[in-house]
Amino acid sequence: MLKTFVADGDLAGSLTVKEYEGRYFPASIPDIPSQLKHMHSFAADDNDIIICSYPKSGFHWIWEVVTMLVNNTSSISKDFPAKYILETGVRKVEQLPPPRVLGSHSYYEQLPASIRIKKCKIINVIRDPRAIAVSGFHFFTKIKESKWTGSWAGYLNLFLNGKVLFNDWFQHTQLWERVRQNNPDNPIHVLFYEDAKKDPFYEFKRLARFLQLDVKDSTIRTIAEKTKFSNMKTSKDAAIGHRMGNVFTGNKYPLYRKGIENDWKTYFTLQQNAEFEQIYKERMQYNKLQLKSIVNPGSLDTGCVETTRYESKL
Repeated sequence: MLKTFVADGDLAGSLTVKEYEGRYFPASIPDIPSQLKHMHSFAADDNDIIICSYPKSGFHWIWEVVTMLVNNTSSISKDFPAKYILETGVRKVEQLPPPRVLGSHSYYEQLPASIRIKKCKIINVIRDPRAIAVSGFHFFTKIKESKWTGSWAGYLNLFLNGKVLFNDWFQHTQLWERVRQNNPDNPIHVLFYEDAKKDPFYEFKRLARFLQLDVKDSTIRTIAEKTKFSNMKTSKDAAIGHRMGNVFTGNKYPLYRKGIENDWKTYFTLQQNAEFEQIYKERMQYNKLQLKSIVNPGSLDTGCVETTRYESKL
């Protein structure tokens, strides 16, 4: 069912989504009940790898990195990462031979039962929600059917109320932490987007170790270089930028925008950031994993986002 959210008060703007069982999907996705039913019956292989993240947390980037590590190559693929997202592409990926690098924006309990039963390796990507909000604002102004029509302030209002695609960031992050705490033997690796931007070699080496892959340091360093934003944007725009053009304005899939660290600071006013930090502290106060840039405001002075490292159980 189509649903349109309108920003509160005098904040103009609206966002149209498809609602199904309380979840919000892009309006362009056809027959969501059938897609999800097919997803729930997906037969996972023991060697499948699932990247689970809230939208705009860096799935395309990490999918590329993991695919290169799995194939032990420093060559960027010409494939289209979005087609590996289970909520929308399960019919295509189930025909591919394992091991497959898959993606999902769902909660753990919403994943196919086979993934949970087989205990497939899961990479849980977490990003500063302020950066996600800014990225989402730009991305959703380009989707023709779900197009956001208002201002940045209006979109931020919807984001903080969970009235955006795939619902509430806070709940998504809390539920995934609960899964990790309640299932310590499940192979779930946490990767912070900002940590990977700051030290890609270190984080990609941790990924390779978690995935039990024998990849030389020299290859990992090359992967870190090849998957820098400027290199990725050039190669991927040329290879797949034209796909799904009918879904987006400008007839081009907006894969990458700026890739500038802390770009969110150019959008948040001091008041907006103060309000966001207060909401974060209230809603995330019991979480083990915290964004230091929010719980320790002094770190904002350095101009970089730091997060508490979470060592996965290997």
